[in-house]
Amino acid sequence: MLIFAKDISQRDFIHSAEDQDPEIKKYMDYQRCLFPYTIIRGGLDLAYKEVDDILSYLDNGNQPPSDSNRQEYPSDIPDWYQARFPWTASFVKIEDMHRLLVILIQAMDSFRTHEMMNTYHLMVIYDSASNIVGLYNSLLKESPKKSRDIHLSQGKPVFFDDFINNYWPHLDWMILSQPDFEHAKHLGRKQKIELAIQHRIADGEEPIKALKSVSKPFNIDTSSLHLLEKEKILQKFLKLETVSLNDTPYNALNEEVDSGTKFGFMPRVESEFLINMHHQKNSKTTISEH
Repeated sequence: MLIFAKDISQRDFIHSAEDQDPEIKKYMDYQRCLFPYTIIRGGLDLAYKEVDDILSYLDNGNQPPSDSNRQEYPSDIPDWYQARFPWTASFVKIEDMHRLLVILIQAMDSFRTHEMMNTYHLMVIYDSASNIVGLYNSLLKESPKKSRDIHLSQGKPVFFDDFINNYWPHLDWMILSQPDFEHAKHLGRKQKIELAIQHRIADGEEPIKALKSVSKPFNIDTSSLHLLEKEKILQKFLKLETVSLNDTPYNALNEEVDSGTKFGFMPRVESEFLINMHHQKNSKTTISEH
């Protein structure tokens, strides 16, 4: 199973303060109506089907394979790839994305191990989840019966920005780029990194050197640096890091922390839900608007 910021196999999050605050209850009711595992898995499956279809088309001399069920093929494959998977296409060739999708889907089928992802994996799943969420939310409006075939929630639209805030550990591939959503949970880190980079550039450093210079204090990993340099992806970055089931990757979420609210100390996971709820209330698009 892939390791995210929170356990995607858990759906029954209960917040200790939700009976004391109707806003928290409303936010947690929304979280409980989501199927996080299905959002990730559905996005990967859809992405794999699309990318596999396109590669089969290319391998067949830009002709639809005889066993293809796809109705239409794009006239400009690079443009299609960039539009369909905008972040991934900016850093990874379509053939390498296909390989990453295979690895990620296989890991989703394994419940006997935990798999740690690097920035390449997180970026590919980000694009994939964005596509399936967009499709699902559209179907809920236009064809509710068809939306049940995807079933990402209990009939509620999925707010993608909030989902990313809750489940992604970072968005480091967006450093020095403009995010497509607010991603307030991750914005502070991104802004601090970019400010440090700009200061070094102002002192005469080249952008890539400046990025490397700030990587250690901001704990930017090697996969992020390699990706941002837009180098050819290395074999080692395709692989996931397997963690024994004896390890408990989500233990830190149970540590008591000061929530900075009137509710005082609470488990870290509950404090993070409060933070993301606050971000969501101040977002341009709120959950209630769905």
